Amino acid sequence: MVDLKQINTMQGVDIATVDKSQLTDVSGINFDNSLPQGERAVHILNQVKNPYCFRYGDTAVKVEFPEDAPPLQEVITNFLIRQKSGL
Repeated sequence: MVDLKQINTMQGVDIATVDKSQLTDVSGINFDNSLPQGERAVHILNQVKNPYCFRYGDTAVKVEFPEDAPPLQEVITNFLIRQKSGL
């Protein structure tokens, strides 16, 4: 189980100074859709190690979630609506 201190450490990784070679490459992550949803999340987190900072191939990625941001589902839905309407 991850505690608050570990989460803060994962969130605090500086993308500008992190050694990319130490980040998990998520391009080869194994998804097991046969697992129940909760177990799938744990399975993925065990592979990724840090869901806030990882790499995709040679690209380092830092994910941040502001407290006052709209829900991710809403953002994705709005994006898809704009894409469908040609914007």
